[in-house]
Amino acid sequence: MAGIGIPILEIKNLSKHFGGVVAVNNVSFDLKDAEILAIVGDNGAGKSTLIKMISGVYQKDSGEVFFKGEKVEVNTPADAKKIGIETVYQDLALVDELDVPGNIFLGREPTHLGRFGKFIGLLNYKKMFNESSELVKRLKSNIPSLYSPVRYLSGGQRQAVAISKVVFWGKKIAILDEPTAALGVKESQNVLALIKSLKEHGLSIIIISHNLQHIFSIVDRIMVLRHGEKVGVVNVHETTAEDVVSMITGAKMIEKV
Repeated sequence: MAGIGIPILEIKNLSKHFGGVVAVNNVSFDLKDAEILAIVGDNGAGKSTLIKMISGVYQKDSGEVFFKGEKVEVNTPADAKKIGIETVYQDLALVDELDVPGNIFLGREPTHLGRFGKFIGLLNYKKMFNESSELVKRLKSNIPSLYSPVRYLSGGQRQAVAISKVVFWGKKIAILDEPTAALGVKESQNVLALIKSLKEHGLSIIIISHNLQHIFSIVDRIMVLRHGEKVGVVNVHETTAEDVVSMITGAKMIEKV
């Protein structure tokens, strides 16, 4: 059983090669309970490869993953979901033709008449709508109508639907890949507020973003990757954006926890 102070997620010496290209080399870090950790770096730094190993999209070449102090194998997305890791990628993986409840419950729809109801497609839409409505209100998501197909929602509202799905299914860790990319100022602020609320609901969050202003407004720590290797980890209240940029470009090497 995990003890007090043990990180919810610990990554030890994770590496991934694609032929002769070293995408991630010997990266170690941890994620604490109800913490927001940012992973930053230039294009090609290894950020996407790293989170895809953690979420089971890529199989690691070497290294270990620990969840609540116990070693786990994450070789598929199903493995990651089983231990409570959910990843929201930039494309959000929403079905445009479905409404908000349809997307939140996608693949796990409640039915009338048990298995027989599922077999004949007798969905309990009332339950889906009521539970989705309560969730949206609890998270203070700015979604105007749950009935509308998500194709008609704005970028920020679609992001809110994807994040709400993570919360509803009781995930312990949310990995968010560029959650404010291509959003305007107001919608970005709405999404950042939603991410903060996830922490308040007890989730631990890994966020990838190029926007340092957004990062500094919500995260607890920042990990910098460069050429597939970890440059350092800094507490957000003990560093500056200039320092982080220096780490990204290689002008400064620093290690704080």
